[in-house]
Amino acid sequence: MIGSNVPAHPSRGGLATLFQYADEWGCECAQTYITLSRRWSVRDLHHEEISSFKLAWEKSKVKEVVAHVPLIVNLASPLEVTWQKSKDRLSAELLRANQLGIRFLVLHAGYYGNLGKKTGTDRVIQGLNSVLDRVNDSAAKILLETMAGQGTAVGFRFEDIAHILNDVVKKHFLGVCFDTSHVFAAGYDMRGYQGYERVLKEFDATIGLGKLKAIHLNDSKTELGSKVDRHAPIGEGKMGVQVFHAFVRDQRFRDAPMILELPRRDAGLIKRQLELLRELEVTINPISEPKEIREQSTLDSTFRT
Repeated sequence: MIGSNVPAHPSRGGLATLFQYADEWGCECAQTYITLSRRWSVRDLHHEEISSFKLAWEKSKVKEVVAHVPLIVNLASPLEVTWQKSKDRLSAELLRANQLGIRFLVLHAGYYGNLGKKTGTDRVIQGLNSVLDRVNDSAAKILLETMAGQGTAVGFRFEDIAHILNDVVKKHFLGVCFDTSHVFAAGYDMRGYQGYERVLKEFDATIGLGKLKAIHLNDSKTELGSKVDRHAPIGEGKMGVQVFHAFVRDQRFRDAPMILELPRRDAGLIKRQLELLRELEVTINPISEPKEIREQSTLDSTFRT
């Protein structure tokens, strides 16, 4: 299921506007913000807004909508006021996702600042437990996104995500969103078909492929292990095309939404990238990589810390 990050305009035409973009671009799935991304407050949705969204979805070719939690939410924050606001906001996001019938809510766990990694990770676990303690039933899952390791980000090593998933009480409400660019920048060499299988095998052993519910298909502007989060269009970064061919051909993920997150919202570029992914999806034979990608992937065969 292939699609893209798409805009929605809660204050200009409603959230249902996302389906106009998604259908125009040929998306089978779409990711968007379902609240205003730079404000802490979230107003209640009117019944008419919910009905309008669901009706537009029924008319659309989009099979799955993924919501992304705004980046102001920081469950690892050293600031008590930000931590409390982040918990409240995540609760509001989860409520809205359920109201709209959205199954997946992607979350950046947060940045721990001067707290230290262990304390910051513990705060993420406490925050998720607090949010989910208020939830008796939810069709929506919170998906922890794999991070690039920039700054003091929580969750760029597979074992760190596994630790969070293991220590949250209501585990069935959680899953993982696998971001290819972030994983590469974090030091996992996914280049080439062998690199893909090696990293997925490590993910399965550490977290479990059953937890992988959504995928961000992004190339990387930065080198392996850079810990710098800079997305690039597929085929224009440091990762090569084979890893993306492997993902879209992998039957284990045939029902998982695979989302493009391009660095600029260029409709023409997005359409071309989606066409590329659809071509890869029906391409049976292995694809050759440029010489520089092949040579570099043999040099960077181990994890960079």
